[in-house]
Amino acid sequence: MKIHTKKFKSSIQKFICLSILLFLGAANDVHAEELPEAQTENATDDARPDYVIYVNRALNCVTVKQQGEDGTLTPIQSFVCSCGREGHETPEGTFRTSNYYEWREMVDGTYGRYAVRFNGKILFHSAPYLDAAPDTLEWEEYNKLGQSASLGCVRLSVKDVKWIYDNCKAGTEVVVYSDTETAGDLGKPSAAKIDADSSCKNWDPTDTDARNPWITGVTEYVPFSGTIDEFDYMAYADRYPDLKNLFGYDKEALYDHYVNCGINEGRIAVSY
Repeated sequence: MKIHTKKFKSSIQKFICLSILLFLGAANDVHAEELPEAQTENATDDARPDYVIYVNRALNCVTVKQQGEDGTLTPIQSFVCSCGREGHETPEGTFRTSNYYEWREMVDGTYGRYAVRFNGKILFHSAPYLDAAPDTLEWEEYNKLGQSASLGCVRLSVKDVKWIYDNCKAGTEVVVYSDTETAGDLGKPSAAKIDADSSCKNWDPTDTDARNPWITGVTEYVPFSGTIDEFDYMAYADRYPDLKNLFGYDKEALYDHYVNCGINEGRIAVSY
């Protein structure tokens, strides 16, 4: 059966979509997909270099220093960030990283990507996304990098926070301080801005995802219109962790979701 590319607008289809998610969600509360948590007690088994992450909450800058065998610290990375805004200031002090999540649901219902916990509910993570999907970036919040804007966490671009996620092992020391004079040893990088009229604005410009329109130049998405046998159900599930949590790799369930709900929601069911 051929699926038309126009958005479904009928109340029946909306009812089906809502019913599926409510029914399954009631049995299994829907959260963003989380990677296995990396605990600090395993840090001694990790052969990666030792780093110390310095967060200057006053000037919204992160500096990473590599620790030598003799204890000396060498600055190697500098990232622009957004720390907590007034009333939600990022706590000062010395902490250590513990849990790591590819996607993490935030207290306000948005999602942070490549989240790394270092102080209770305080994490490093990307600018917020509306869903656990890379094409749902809140671009207005991304444009606030370089100024205080979060509810206490430390936001960074996808490229920068992924560097921390990939390179800084559990137990990495994090120092949060305030210095209104000097951003850090390597200075404060400038933050790129996303134009409100950009057709790519729902993607982080630094994201290396092969589907990122900032990289591919593909700015107009044509919805999938093939049969279930042509449907790349595994890619669809991998792209949307909330659906993967609900359906796993159930080809028929994923295809039915896309036909009845996904197109309406603007979900992507093609691979570039």
